[in-house]
Amino acid sequence: MLIDMEKSDYPLVSVGIPVYNVGPYIRKCLLSVLNQTYPCLEVVIVDDCSTDDSMDIIKDVKNSHPRGECLKLFTNRQNSGPGVSRNRVIDESCGKYIYFIDSDDFIVENTIEIMVNQAEIRRADVVIASMQAIYFDTNEIEPAFSYSSLTIIEGPDAFANYVCSDLHSHIGISACNTLFRRYFLIDNDLRLAARKDEDALFLSDYYSEVHCAVLMPDITYNYVVRPGSIMGNQARAKIPTEEIRERFRTDKIMTDRCRRLKQRSFYDIHCSRVVKHKFRAVCIALRHRKIFTEKLTNREIQNEIQHPATLGEILRFRHYKMYNLFFYSLGVLPPSISVGICWILGKMMHWI
Repeated sequence: MLIDMEKSDYPLVSVGIPVYNVGPYIRKCLLSVLNQTYPCLEVVIVDDCSTDDSMDIIKDVKNSHPRGECLKLFTNRQNSGPGVSRNRVIDESCGKYIYFIDSDDFIVENTIEIMVNQAEIRRADVVIASMQAIYFDTNEIEPAFSYSSLTIIEGPDAFANYVCSDLHSHIGISACNTLFRRYFLIDNDLRLAARKDEDALFLSDYYSEVHCAVLMPDITYNYVVRPGSIMGNQARAKIPTEEIRERFRTDKIMTDRCRRLKQRSFYDIHCSRVVKHKFRAVCIALRHRKIFTEKLTNREIQNEIQHPATLGEILRFRHYKMYNLFFYSLGVLPPSISVGICWILGKMMHWI
């Protein structure tokens, strides 16, 4: 059963767009949203103190597009990152649903329509569709994250158990291209961190609270890989050490929040996934260690790999017990030995 597009009782969808210095990309992003087949939209734009012409372009689209009145413009008091801007979207939105899109990406014209249809039919907390990557300079397209078939996951802990079925990635990390029921976010006090890697922390926070999720094979989102983006900015001669330290601080929050799940059936695999995520950060640190602007100590790197569970809890794990014991030991060995083992393991796994 689809929403009747001739009726006026379809739910309002708030599309949230954080904006910071995306002049070359923002018009295409905005037009992809305003040209949606779904008619009942508000577009909540939060400017993170851009210094380029991004807001001039947005105001031009607002004044010239037939649906320009859908645009609601807000500005942060200071540059704070996409997490803070997305939280502002949650605060300022009026829709039954919230959909996030990054300001340099764009979506296909029926994205909101097909996702809302599923959300309404299933009474879903989240609807997640597939995406592809497109390179800005060449328009080359490659797979990003996709789902093989329409999948409905419902029931207490069903979605968490799906995510935690093993250590592989079963859903995309990004908050983008997910339709959230707004009160699901509000009732569970789900917020994004004002830190690097906020998407991974947000996913770690929200998947345990979902009662119904829909995964869709439809490719609705185009992730633009551009010069200067996180993916396109790995060949720098020098990297500010603060970047990896900020990532470590975000992961510390993720580690601390594991404790809230210790009575849940998937706690052992949740901890395992957090450890894997943190080990990837360690490998990134070791890979770039020689070109950081300040010295990154062995103790800082070892602190990143600290296990979220206690030794007693790990001994009671049903899954990945030896895996977790190994990483727990890395947190208690002398830092130089711990970091040396991480280096060897990272090289063996081709993560370094």
